[in-house]
Amino acid sequence: MMKKKGLIVAACWAMMFASCDDGRLYEKPVIIPEEGRVVKLTGRLTGIGDWANGYNVVVAGFTDDSDYAIISKSVTVGEDGETEVVLSGLGDEVQRVEFCVVNRLRKRILTFQKADLQPTDTIRLEVNSMDVGMYATMQKQLFNTTCTSCHGASTFAAKGLYLTEGKSYEALENVPSAIRPDSMLVNPGNATASVLYQVLANDLDATLSRPHHEMISTQEVNWLTLVRDWINSSDKEYAE
Repeated sequence: MMKKKGLIVAACWAMMFASCDDGRLYEKPVIIPEEGRVVKLTGRLTGIGDWANGYNVVVAGFTDDSDYAIISKSVTVGEDGETEVVLSGLGDEVQRVEFCVVNRLRKRILTFQKADLQPTDTIRLEVNSMDVGMYATMQKQLFNTTCTSCHGASTFAAKGLYLTEGKSYEALENVPSAIRPDSMLVNPGNATASVLYQVLANDLDATLSRPHHEMISTQEVNWLTLVRDWINSSDKEYAE
């Protein structure tokens, strides 16, 4: 009887080892935290390092009634520009996720892309190819949407100033202003001496046909501060 039991035990051990060591490699299981969801950002990004000090490009989670991120993770880019960022642990208080720019206090400054949370474990943000540099963002979200209707989108450019893509940068930096020839439109490192900033800050509106300050004051993004910080960060190289 003892000999029979020994044979049965030996057979069981042999079966166990045979099933575990069958020569194949198995992928490790993906473990999703029991609490919290995951947001995954993928794409090919450029320009992240162009932002002035104090700004950070992130994936972040927000409530619907606050501009301050509850949770965030900085976006980094590989040598080939490919980006994959995974932000985990999104609790129930997070109602929306965004690919955005925040300041040192994690307050949202502007948004590239956002998504409402879905009843799934992973929320995906696929951004394809995008230049998220500071100047490129100003071009897309400020100049293209607010300024080019008068400055170059048609055959006319007010005061000879073209703010269209491919022309705006060279038309601004170290270029004398048509309304104040003794000053530069953009004086690198000195926003208060730059006519672009003065116009947006309402310092020169009395000499202009349109109130430029009012054109940006009703927008969600604080463009006056962003333009100031871009001009003052003259140690960085910007390009379109």
